[in-house]
Amino acid sequence: MSLINFGSILGFAEEVETQNMIFFSQVSGNPDCNEYHALFENLAKSAKKRIVEVQRAKRENVTEMVLETIEGFHRDPFVIASEEASVLTPQQVIEKSKELLDRSLDYYEKAAAKLKGQADVARALKVLAKKLLKERKKLLELDS
Repeated sequence: MSLINFGSILGFAEEVETQNMIFFSQVSGNPDCNEYHALFENLAKSAKKRIVEVQRAKRENVTEMVLETIEGFHRDPFVIASEEASVLTPQQVIEKSKELLDRSLDYYEKAAAKLKGQADVARALKVLAKKLLKERKKLLELDS
């Protein structure tokens, strides 16, 4: 499915972050991952904050929604199947978490490039990507 305009790009960003938030919330309740509880609780909170930031960008730039059509940007490469995190092993949780954060990071970078004509929105997406890099670094420390 194509992401053809500002609204569909930010709407899909909300879907991505909602999936991340649900997964990280489930992980924080996984008894096998108790030692990582605080990290995953923070990741869930961060995903929720990103949802709010995406919604704010959409709201503040609503006049841009109808002006520019985007071509060649599809959601398919960014779709990841949901998994029940409360039953995964700690290693599976870490791998799935990396996959989710990498997907979000890639999405925000590519979406920002597609929306470069809308500087405020592109900047907001780049800021979200920068925050994701910091979170991904914390997650990678678990694998060390």
